[in-house]
Amino acid sequence: MGLQEVITGRVWRLGDNVNTDILHPPSYFSLDGSKVEEGLREGMQRLGTDFRGEYVGDGLVIVAGENMGCGSSRETSVRALCIGGVKAVVASSFARIFYRNLANLGIPPLECRGIRDQVKDGDLIRISIKDRFIELDDARHFPISPLDQHIERILECGGLVPYLRRILDEI
Repeated sequence: MGLQEVITGRVWRLGDNVNTDILHPPSYFSLDGSKVEEGLREGMQRLGTDFRGEYVGDGLVIVAGENMGCGSSRETSVRALCIGGVKAVVASSFARIFYRNLANLGIPPLECRGIRDQVKDGDLIRISIKDRFIELDDARHFPISPLDQHIERILECGGLVPYLRRILDEI
């Protein structure tokens, strides 16, 4: 899979301090992907957005405010995002462990201040990882913070496990 140079998708707009236990309720922890996805749908409804909508085929990008992913440190909420087709998470800031869980499972965590109030659910968004900006449908651009080099290498491999496999193969 790896880190794409350009990511496009439809926006799921969330607020500040999005708690992982609301995003994906613990009662839906499972190895069954359909149950995990059901939990994400419930979480997104609790957070006031439509989980799938009519734009699922375009891919999904979460755009949130401050402290995205606070709450428990379990990676199950990020696994649910993977199953739900989320291509990237853009936020003003992240809870530290959630940030790492995103990278570890291959979803780019991107910091961009000021964009959340400029988008609504369903907007088309284009992210240029290489050039470090986000472009909206109306051609407005917003800068994204550069990724840490170590995080970028993990994302280029598609997550932490593939990254570690590559390192072991090189030994």
